[in-house]
Amino acid sequence: MGALAIRYAAAMGARVAVIGRSAHGAEQAKNMGAELYVATSETDPAAALKAWDGGADLILNAAPSTDAAAAALGGLAPDGTLLLCGYGPEPLVLPTQPMVLNRLHVAANPSGSPHDLRDTLAFSAAHDILPDITPITLDDAPATLDAMAAGTAHGRRVITFS
Repeated sequence: MGALAIRYAAAMGARVAVIGRSAHGAEQAKNMGAELYVATSETDPAAALKAWDGGADLILNAAPSTDAAAAALGGLAPDGTLLLCGYGPEPLVLPTQPMVLNRLHVAANPSGSPHDLRDTLAFSAAHDILPDITPITLDDAPATLDAMAAGTAHGRRVITFS
């Protein structure tokens, strides 16, 4: 889950909806400021977003899945924007009629320029937004790398030296 994205959006005064594969992260998302959590294994994300005051003004797709972005597109309010920061290898196929009639926008933005990094750090400091991390020792690093390779690692691990 994009924990920092939720915190940033909430700090900017946005109403935040989080879309995840399962209900596993719902409580965490709501504790960080999300108003709505949609588990795609249980609910159609577009329908849930449309039922949420007529749809989202912005859907930020951080998932490494283009299909997830396409599934959520129908949840945009008129004049809404789908922002792709994450994507998969499949092409993004968009329904032309709703795109035109609702004046929907799609944008893509890789992150990481020095300017973006400075702005992000300044905003984080101003709003006391910190990442959730699990400190590990250098001796724990091989097991952590193995868990990452196996796809079983969760959260952010940071090697600390004492």
